Amino acid sequence: MIRAIVGDLTKVEGVEYICNAANGIGPMGGGVAAAIRRAGGRVIEEEAIRICQAQDPQPGDLYVTGAGTLPFRGVIHLVTMKQPAGQTSYAIVRQCLERLITYCREHGIKHVALPALGTGVGGLDKGKVAKLFREVLEPVMDVEFVVVDIDESFIQQV
Repeated sequence: MIRAIVGDLTKVEGVEYICNAANGIGPMGGGVAAAIRRAGGRVIEEEAIRICQAQDPQPGDLYVTGAGTLPFRGVIHLVTMKQPAGQTSYAIVRQCLERLITYCREHGIKHVALPALGTGVGGLDKGKVAKLFREVLEPVMDVEFVVVDIDESFIQQV
């Protein structure tokens, strides 16, 4: 199920984890990733870099770090592109969402917040991403996905 709200992902309440649209090498330099790093501390980025060096995640994969000083159990990094400011696609976003569902079910996560994946530096159309979120996440009844964005028009489309 989906709940969509206008707001700051780092301040959302009632979720166990937040998601980050990540690259596969770890730096959190722009967009939502930078906001998470600023709010939760560099420790999140440092852990992300270490994990990426060890695991070499590819687009469509995910990895999890601690949440630093943020009030969440962790940050789920959905790898939408290999390199910072790289290319992504709707197929990669779909794969990230499907992996997120599986991860949440395997780890008993009932409430997770996520941003508009791939629509910042990835350049994907927000309307198409909103449709993809509805297709993939709405049928899932055992996990609540809280879609958070500062763009009210995107939130209205989810």
